[in-house]
Amino acid sequence: MRQAAIVFVHGLFSSPATWTPLQQELSAVPAVADQFDFLSFEYATRPVTWNPLRRMPDLDTVAESLRGFIEDLTAEHERIVLVTHSQGGLVAQRFLSRMLQANRGRNLARIRRLVMFACPNNGSDLFLLARKGLIPMTRNTQERELKPLQTSVLETQRRVLDGIVGTRVVARDRCPIPIVAYAGESDNVVVPSSAVGFFPETGVLPGDHFSVIRPNGPDSRLIHAVRKELRQALVEPFPLESQPGAEIPHHRRPAPAAADVLTELEVVGPISIPANGSASHATEFFLHGGPVEQLRNIDIVVSSENTYLQLSQFFKPSTSGSLRWAAAEKSASGQILEDVAGEHLSAWLRNHGSYGLLIPEGTVAPTPSGALRKRNIQRIYHAAIATPVSGTNNYRISHHAIPRAVHNTFELARQEREELGIPLSSICFPLFGAGRGKMSSVESFELIWESLMSELTDDPTWNIHFTTRRRTIFDLLHGRLQAKKQTYDQIT
Repeated sequence: MRQAAIVFVHGLFSSPATWTPLQQELSAVPAVADQFDFLSFEYATRPVTWNPLRRMPDLDTVAESLRGFIEDLTAEHERIVLVTHSQGGLVAQRFLSRMLQANRGRNLARIRRLVMFACPNNGSDLFLLARKGLIPMTRNTQERELKPLQTSVLETQRRVLDGIVGTRVVARDRCPIPIVAYAGESDNVVVPSSAVGFFPETGVLPGDHFSVIRPNGPDSRLIHAVRKELRQALVEPFPLESQPGAEIPHHRRPAPAAADVLTELEVVGPISIPANGSASHATEFFLHGGPVEQLRNIDIVVSSENTYLQLSQFFKPSTSGSLRWAAAEKSASGQILEDVAGEHLSAWLRNHGSYGLLIPEGTVAPTPSGALRKRNIQRIYHAAIATPVSGTNNYRISHHAIPRAVHNTFELARQEREELGIPLSSICFPLFGAGRGKMSSVESFELIWESLMSELTDDPTWNIHFTTRRRTIFDLLHGRLQAKKQTYDQIT
């Protein structure tokens, strides 16, 4: 019995036989065959079943079956590598998510790699067509999970992002496991952008949805890629146990501590501050702490975006991702029916000849508020603030972008007020650049404030709102607003 094992997980409407060509090539490589046992996890997946005594298992059931399969291996194999195709990647992610949810993160330490091929991390365009009725498709509990923006998949990815990808230590609710996502360069079932998803380690290999896992010889790029991942899985150290006070580098720190995240909306205000020195024309300021999707009774909510105006994914806890999710029209079961903000913003970019191109910093684009209309929010404005740094995952924030965005927000609001006939009178700002841009909250607030004073001097009738999810920042902003009020009270 070898110390390591590869567990192959097939996709929708498939079987372990899909792995036969790859396994045959790998078994001819001594460095692989001598170190790894080849094991196949099989689960029921058919387009339709006519047997009244049988049901098609959903992904939660399949994930639970995979848990039992892997637990049987842990006594015999020191290291385990999961290799998946298509829906098999969602099965593996659901398994990891459920283990973390059950506080069994330590039980995952033997899994030293998850390698996914053509996994529909953002859904499958093929099933998007089925959802819109453009191609026929039978109703299937597994197929529904492959539709773009499916709620259960997004929740799984949130947990995997926080507890698997974004951690360096093992604990009850987390365990670092390297995850690598490969796309097929000519795959029209799961396009490359969906296959790589949010994972930091990615690659593109020749082939379509099925041929991407079929090597064309021992020197194929597929074989070289798999061998590289297997070598890494053998030599990488096991994760360390979490230690109180252990320092984690800033770029790998998990999300803010639960005690600092406001889960229910808190509102302070109005705080009246005269922008033009006249107390009779004071502007009312409000502060909102908590989930941005809980905002209500604000005409315009501004979202901080990158300079491609590409929205964050729904599972991201950013203002952009949260607003995109909140604005989406959903079915009673939570399935996305229309990505209102995303689709309208894409249309705006195409109409302005800017889709896929950098746009000027400070540009502001409007979209409808979608489902947020029920909360009396009229419009969402998307401000291009953060410029991606080429060749990295970092962003650069220009100090000129923030005042331009504030000015353009007011310009657009005045324009829409006239052209659309909407009585817009209140605007909610996030702290531009204080997230991925790594600008301090104080610096962001002061840049916004200076621009606000310039705009409100001529028109103080607007109501201004600020929003944050963090308790510490909420308290900081409250203190800054009170200090501003005291200063202007002394002047007047």
